[in-house]
Amino acid sequence: MNYLRTIVSGKKKRLKEDGYDLDLSYVTQRIIAMSIPAEGIHKIYRNPLESVSKFLNDRHHQKYRILNLSGIPYDYTKFEGTVREFPWEDHYPPPIDLLFSACEDMHRWLSHDVENVVSVNCRAGKGRTGTLICCYLIYSGRFIDPDEALNYYKQKRFTKGGGVTQPSQIRYVKYFAEIFHGKVKSPLITLLTRVQLKTSPHINGNSCKPIFEIFKEDQLVFSSKEDQRDRQVHIQDSWDDLITHDIIAMKRDLILQGDILCKLSNWGSIKMKKICRFSFNTGFIRSENLIVLPKSELDPCKFKNSKKVSEHFAVNLIFQELCNFCTSRMDLNERCDFCKRTLNPREVEKWSRIKTIILERENNDGTISLFGDPSFDDVGAVLSEGFQPPTTEYGFLN
Repeated sequence: MNYLRTIVSGKKKRLKEDGYDLDLSYVTQRIIAMSIPAEGIHKIYRNPLESVSKFLNDRHHQKYRILNLSGIPYDYTKFEGTVREFPWEDHYPPPIDLLFSACEDMHRWLSHDVENVVSVNCRAGKGRTGTLICCYLIYSGRFIDPDEALNYYKQKRFTKGGGVTQPSQIRYVKYFAEIFHGKVKSPLITLLTRVQLKTSPHINGNSCKPIFEIFKEDQLVFSSKEDQRDRQVHIQDSWDDLITHDIIAMKRDLILQGDILCKLSNWGSIKMKKICRFSFNTGFIRSENLIVLPKSELDPCKFKNSKKVSEHFAVNLIFQELCNFCTSRMDLNERCDFCKRTLNPREVEKWSRIKTIILERENNDGTISLFGDPSFDDVGAVLSEGFQPPTTEYGFLN
């Protein structure tokens, strides 16, 4: 069984000590990343719930909290009732406010007692787990640069490669850092006017019938799909000319604010085929009212290797400002009367909550929050070139 579990866990570092063999890594002495504690048939290839329960209760009895991001409940009674749920969909980023709420929960627990630890799981203990942990590295105050937080997590959780690999999850870690450091304080209210593709995906020979869809809070708010396939926009090129195709010129007002998910598909002769997707937040649309996402910044992460699109492929979103005065650097209460009337109450609630979390955050020493004992702070060593972190790492109490 352990052999199968090792194959499934891939290049993640496993904890192998005192009879344990778990897909579990101490990212710091007080932050643990692990795959889901599994029950039933799933424990054949995941961490068996009983083993994880025994490990945490033996090593950190009454001193641990678990954050379950998977959306899959398990027997929480085996973990002293300390599990908190912050679910979001696998391979996607979460709503930006969820990251702040989860970090707040972690920080309060770690601030309560220097011996407390937090264990984070999604399903495989990779992308979603890493997204939240990287955000907490920033929230703790020990990290400023989100790229360093992402690199640190990668080095501590994986023997090779790995880390947070989904482009939109990486984007949201960077969003988190900008909000935490006060560079973005509220979302923009924007009007999407055009969508362009730089070069055509070659799905049907050298052409494509693209369908572009926009979602807000899991609800479809726009689709370019026509009622018949022969009426669908058709684009084609040879890639060599680097043609930019207008696939949508909006015929009605589409006001966007906050977290947005976009999906691009092709209407084939037999069925629809997914091409790529991406998520963004309107608080991060810059003054030029344009978002350009090249191939490497589109989800899923394997899309960058697709032979169906050019290496020059990109999605362009072109916006129109609805307010020429306000910026996302302004607090909600500083926005003009138009913005205050037009902002969705749900967005106001989200960003007000984020502001409260940041203002009420306990301003602890980030080194203590992450490591407990400052002598265990290995950030400089891990980020330095050529450093090989230990193959196993226990908490500082052991």
